[in-house]
Amino acid sequence: MPVNIGPCAYWPYRPAEAPVRVTSQGPSNVLLVQNLRDPATPYSGALRMREALGSRARMVAVDSGGHGSYLVNGNACGDDTVTTFLVTGRRPARDTICR
Repeated sequence: MPVNIGPCAYWPYRPAEAPVRVTSQGPSNVLLVQNLRDPATPYSGALRMREALGSRARMVAVDSGGHGSYLVNGNACGDDTVTTFLVTGRRPARDTICR
C-alpha cells in the first residue's frame, strides 16, 4: 500500500490546502523513528525531515529493514528508547543509531 502512488500522482484535482511547511519552529517534543532499510520511507527522507525540524527533534534510526520500527523487529535499543519517550516524554540527548 505505501508504495502505490498512482492515485495521488494522477489525481485530477488541486489540493484544498497549501502544503505544510516543515521548519525548525514549533514544539520541541518530536521523536522520529526510522528503519535504516525501509523500502516505503527511505532513510534519506528521514534525514531530510530531521534536518528540517532542527533542534526540536531527535531521531532514532533502527538497523533493520521493513516498514515497522517499534516493537516489531526485536531491536531492544530502539524499543527501549521509544518506550522511554512515550512513557516519560524524555527524548534521547542526541540522535541515536540502534545497531
